[in-house]
This record gives sequence, structure tokens and C-alpha cells, in this order.
Amino acid sequence: MRIHKRLRRIGVALAATAMLVGVTACGSDTDSGSSSGSATAANGEFPVTVSGKFGDTTVESAPTRALPLSPQDADILLSLGVTPLALPVDAQNLAATGGTGVWPWEAEALGADVPPLLNMDGGATVIAEQIAALQPDIIVSTGFWGLEQNTYDQLAEQFPVVHFDYRANGEPWQDSTRKIASALGIPEKAEEVIEQAEVDLDAAKEQYPALEGATYNAIIGDTGGQLSVLAADDRGIGQFLNSLGLELSEYANTLQVDADGRGVLSYEEISQLDADLLVVVSPTGDLGYLTKFEAWNRLPAVERGAVVSLARNTGMPNAVGFPSALSLKWATDEIAPMLADAAAKSE
Repeated sequence: MRIHKRLRRIGVALAATAMLVGVTACGSDTDSGSSSGSATAANGEFPVTVSGKFGDTTVESAPTRALPLSPQDADILLSLGVTPLALPVDAQNLAATGGTGVWPWEAEALGADVPPLLNMDGGATVIAEQIAALQPDIIVSTGFWGLEQNTYDQLAEQFPVVHFDYRANGEPWQDSTRKIASALGIPEKAEEVIEQAEVDLDAAKEQYPALEGATYNAIIGDTGGQLSVLAADDRGIGQFLNSLGLELSEYANTLQVDADGRGVLSYEEISQLDADLLVVVSPTGDLGYLTKFEAWNRLPAVERGAVVSLARNTGMPNAVGFPSALSLKWATDEIAPMLADAAAKSE
């Protein structure tokens, strides 16, 4: 009976906050700094303790059954060579992946070994029962926006919960990778995958010199009659674009920044968005929500064709907005050439 009550409390907490990272968000917390979280042991020694916003987590022995609570956490596990017990999904993720719940970069890593889906839209009872049935020995939640203090407390009664220090998806992917790897007892693997990802990004930067110093604006989407745009280049999609040598426009840097690195402007201010190239997060690649405005069509970048559309149903915004070593490798192959082509049109 006590177990059922505990599961019920976990389910209620999860149901109250089970909104996974949405594809329209591409940022992180301004307070994150560059903390990688503390660990009291290294080199595979246990027990190991890692820091977290809601409490430090101690892992007593090497975990073998890791359950991620966000797609980004699943990506980090896969980048470390660990197959998750399940892949967390929601309605948006399923719609964008044709119902499979598997992003293209995950499919490459998984091959035929696709774990079951953990549907975070399934309701309190379903979520709690699925977590219990999977019998994890560690929960990974650095990118799950639904993790709050009460949720953490209920989960931590049964499982070590490795989570963020400041905010979900609010810390550099390198730091999250190091924290998760430390908890798994494979800290050296984190350094290996981080180094390789950074080598790949540097190689892409060298391959596409037209990107160096080119200015950009990134339009994330419509937010109730206003445009949401990237206003800080040190988080989310901005980190990826910066790593290739692109520079956020001076105008975007003047906008008030929210906790996710975004600013808003009215459609009357579209004329302020010109830059060497424009990056647009779109539902399916169609830019109709912008091209209906003559001010957009008159932007010099638009007239030159220096516009890159990242369609949500391709996974591109997720690959760079919620990055991991795994997703960034895919993004450098798929997105960097598109950016270079657009930048070349400004020359």
C-alpha cells in the first residue's frame, strides 16, 4: 500500500509539471554560468555525489539502467554510449518524428535497438507506473522542464535523480554531459565525446569560411501577435551559430532578454531584423507567417535569398536548441551547409 501511495504522489507531481522541452524554445538561463556540477568521486569510483538545484544526488554503485526524462537527456546518454531504458516523448515530439519519437541523430546511434517510449503526456498513473515498471537505477533529468522540488523529492525517495544546477536545459551541454558521465562512473567518456564534438564544429567552421563574422538574426516563432527572436547568443541555437563564426546582430543585442535568451518585437518592427542572413524556426519549412508581411519581403536578406528555414518537423531546431554531442554532429552535417549558402549570398 505504501508503494502505491508513493507512486501516486510521484504521478501527481509529474502530471502537474510534465511539460517536456518544447521545440519552440531554444535557450537557457542567464544564471547558469559554466558550472559543471560537483562530483565527489572520479575515474569510475563509487559512491559519487553530483550537485543539483533541488539537492545533491549520491550514486552508491555503477548504474546499469538509466532512464532519461527529456529527449536531450536521452541524447546525452546515447553520446556516452549508454542506451536509455526508454525514450521520453510528448505530443510535439511524436508529431515531429512521424510518431516514432526518435530523432534522426538518435536513429543513427540506436540502429535497430530502439527502446520503448515513455509518453510524458500519458497522465499521472501511466507515467508513474511506467517509471516503476522500467526499474531504473538512475534517473537523468538535466533537460526536463517539469522537474520541480516536489517532483524531485518524490522521485529521489526511490531513485538517484541527476539534474540541473540552475534550470532545465539551462547549462552548457558540455557541463551536463560531464555531470551525467560522472554519475555513471565514466567521466573520461565525457571528455572524449566533448572533444570530438568540438573538433567537428571547428572543422565545419574551417570548411565554411563565409560564416566567419557574418551577422544573423534568428526568428524563433510567433508569440501571440509578436515575434520571438534570439536576443542572447550564449545559449541554445546561439551557441551553435556562434561556434561556426556567426555573430548575432547589434539590434538583437539591444532587446530585453527573457530567461530563455529570447526577446520579442512587434510585426511593425520587422524592418529592424535585417542581417547578413536570417534563420527562421518554422513549423514545416513554410514561412507564410512572415511572408504575408511586406516589410519582411523587403528585407535585403530576404530579397537576396539569405534565409535558412529550420523546420520543426525535421528536428533541426531541436538538434541545435537542445544540444548534445550527438545532435551537434548531425547538425553540423545538415545545417552548416545551409547557413554557408545563405551567408555567401551576402558577399
